[in-house]
Amino acid sequence: MTEDGFAERFIKTGVDSFGGLDIIVNNAGYTWDSVVQKMTDEQWQAIIDVHMTAPFKILRAAQPVISAKAKEEAAAGKEVFRKVVNISSIAGTGGNAGQINYSAAKAGILGVTRTMAKEWGRYKVNVNAVAFGPIRTRLTEGSADGDSTIKVEEKEIKVGVNPDLLSQMERMIPLGRVGTPEEAAGAVYLFCSPESNFISGQHIICGGGFVI
Repeated sequence: MTEDGFAERFIKTGVDSFGGLDIIVNNAGYTWDSVVQKMTDEQWQAIIDVHMTAPFKILRAAQPVISAKAKEEAAAGKEVFRKVVNISSIAGTGGNAGQINYSAAKAGILGVTRTMAKEWGRYKVNVNAVAFGPIRTRLTEGSADGDSTIKVEEKEIKVGVNPDLLSQMERMIPLGRVGTPEEAAGAVYLFCSPESNFISGQHIICGGGFVI
């Protein structure tokens, strides 16, 4: 996602494979946590790059394709809606201790969402965001006290959630548990469906009623 030229290759692959672009979901990401006084420049920049800079580059690379198709459809008297869904987090809407890099990036992607909704409205593109609360994935199912890691660019990065914190969050979630990947995908789907054609520049929180 963060390699030079990736965005252009990614968009070209989509166009070559499917003949155009209908839906873009900016979902890639991971966490690399630390409190502010211990966070390195590398940690800060890596998370900003993958959660905010990479989506920006993908949208920039997609613009010529979307613009050309929208103009062609407008000339033919057609109104065709396309969708962009950016993935944020309640860390971006309310902050989260130990995640200044992730919280900043996820707040930033909401700004990207609102701006692109205004820029691409003329192309009939709905740009929205889903901010996830606690979702059970491979990044969260391990314990922060354990040895769960992911490999990113030859680095082993520790992942997981403090069990006490997860238990506390579950007690605060009105629906009584963390979400599943399928439920997370359902929230994204809402913004990809035709029923969202007059919704743009918005975000919803998929968190079982849990907000911070």
